[in-house]
Amino acid sequence: MVIHEAAHIAAAVAQKRILVSVGITAVGLNAVIEENPAIDANRLLINISGPIANILMFFTCIIIDTYYFNVWHNMRFFIYANICLALFNMLPVLPLDGGRILKDILVSKMGLIRGCKCARRLSLAFSALLLVLGIFQYMSSKYNFSLILIAGYMLYFQKSDSPEEILMNIKNLLFKRSRFLKKGVYPGRELVVLESMRLGDLIRSMDFDRFHIVYVVNENMRVVRVFTEQEIMDNIMKYNADITFKDLMETMD
Repeated sequence: MVIHEAAHIAAAVAQKRILVSVGITAVGLNAVIEENPAIDANRLLINISGPIANILMFFTCIIIDTYYFNVWHNMRFFIYANICLALFNMLPVLPLDGGRILKDILVSKMGLIRGCKCARRLSLAFSALLLVLGIFQYMSSKYNFSLILIAGYMLYFQKSDSPEEILMNIKNLLFKRSRFLKKGVYPGRELVVLESMRLGDLIRSMDFDRFHIVYVVNENMRVVRVFTEQEIMDNIMKYNADITFKDLMETMD
């Protein structure tokens, strides 16, 4: 478990991310890495580095056990422990590594709010399945209730409300300009919205890793105006997130 978290920390530090803290949870140690939208970091590399470290340790222990088995008779314990840790952490359940990777994939495809909601629903389903398996495990062993504790913690984690995700999306959008100017090129995405939509509702559909061009159409499906992402953010700051595109355009004419 120490090697697992050390790999996460090393991958984060290598990308100039800051380690906030290391805590103990029901599923083991947990390294908290600072989320800094101004830094381009490979989140996949950070999340998958722990399981990869366990897999490397798994093969290392096999080699030692095969060729130097007289050195340590308990080596098989470390073989099974490392492969189990790798497989367990790749389960698509938050807050495990697999759940974080799944959430990042869904967010990139569906937007922050919808992606996070979908990831939590899938995590709830897998946590409930794990709870059922834990109950069967306890009934068959009469003393091992470890899976029940782990599933209970995961279910509790899914219940936590996360308004900070919305704030993080706005923060990401605000920092995107500095990343754009730094790189000189940035992937884009086009969105088409009705003029009756509020600017705040559009934020929910924006991705943190795309620059958006927004086409506003009327009820006749004709384009009446085109906005860049920065223009939308500027108008949210100038007016408020509840203003519709139609009202905004009337103030601009």
